Amino acid sequence: MKKVCVIGSGMVGVSCALNLLEKQYQVTLLERHETTIETSYGNAGVITRSSALLLNNKTLIPNLKHYLFNQHPAVRLSYPYILKNLKWALGFLKQSPACFSEKNIKSLDSLIKVSLDEHLKWMQKSNQTDRLRDTGWLKLYRSKASMQSNGYEKAIYDELGIAYRELDSQALQDLEPALAPIYTGALLIQDAASVNNPGALVEGYKKLFIESGGQLVQDDVQQLIELQGDSTSSVLVKGKQADYSADYVVIAAGPWSNDILQSIARPLPMGFERGYHEHYEIPVDAPHHLTRPVYDVEEAFVMTPTSLGYRLTSGSEIKDKAAPASPVQLQAIRHAANQAVSLGPLKPQSDWQGSRPTLVDSLPAIGKCPGTSHIWLAFGHQHVGFSTGPATGRLLAELIHNETPYIDATPFNPARFTS
Repeated sequence: MKKVCVIGSGMVGVSCALNLLEKQYQVTLLERHETTIETSYGNAGVITRSSALLLNNKTLIPNLKHYLFNQHPAVRLSYPYILKNLKWALGFLKQSPACFSEKNIKSLDSLIKVSLDEHLKWMQKSNQTDRLRDTGWLKLYRSKASMQSNGYEKAIYDELGIAYRELDSQALQDLEPALAPIYTGALLIQDAASVNNPGALVEGYKKLFIESGGQLVQDDVQQLIELQGDSTSSVLVKGKQADYSADYVVIAAGPWSNDILQSIARPLPMGFERGYHEHYEIPVDAPHHLTRPVYDVEEAFVMTPTSLGYRLTSGSEIKDKAAPASPVQLQAIRHAANQAVSLGPLKPQSDWQGSRPTLVDSLPAIGKCPGTSHIWLAFGHQHVGFSTGPATGRLLAELIHNETPYIDATPFNPARFTS
């Protein structure tokens, strides 16, 4: 039986581990943390095809003026970080013209549109289907001008066949009466679902992995070494606590993947979109409660009901993953969030900060690492790692097992960065 070490037990890593275990590999999942506290924990828990509309689409460069001086809550730029990582930043912008971005959007959609079915499979196996809401999600507009500016977005949805419905202010109130009547209208994204606790879902998948015969080990991987023998080859995984030998290694450590990869191969062109959230009590005496995640387009916040309370999530901060927390965006959206929804008290010690790994084309790297024989990659999912983790896990397991993949893996091949 072939041995596989999967590094990283977030949504992508545990999904790779489950799919490999299903194909009769002996799988060890290596994770430096005791529980899920990183990127797979701090998100809105939304699984939606609308996420295929990448940030670096054709509207990015024309709209840069709104973000350059950090006056908009959607994006906050660290200029020292950008100057230090100018090649990544320019590569990210270079992918935004329609000739590149619309191809990338279609490629990402091919992964996202199968993700809910893959999640459902593992939710059923782990007895967690009660976490799923199939109520879609809402994009909210405070002004008519803002609502009228989404023509390109709707055109992409129409081209991809993503179901949505436009709502006026009254239809929005009828659908989601917990919202204050401050919105001109909304887009209800119908090709969307959400879960009530992203971190708990990942923990449930890890529990299933262990119960199915997988091994979960807490260790911090430091180095990878490929070993060549007379007739076989393997990989030595050097951790802080111990060393591990495997026939294959999968790097699925999200923002920390390049730190591990650079010990054996050239890192991929990755930047970081940091995010923040905090939780508020859901008022028991409020006449209505939110029933789905909502995104306030102008104020750039996401509010989602979770089992931990209302989760308020801020926009993207382009900054090094190791830099100290600077929750300016989170502080800036609190008033707007209180305008929109009746919030209870801020829950103590609920603040969170994490990083999303973004490659220059906003597509993940899924496949064999160039220049190696037994190292496989599954990282760089930017904002969609939680939703596309199970689909990624299936694709990677099929590639390792030398099967015909169920979707075209070419757009995600890590070798695309070697030319």
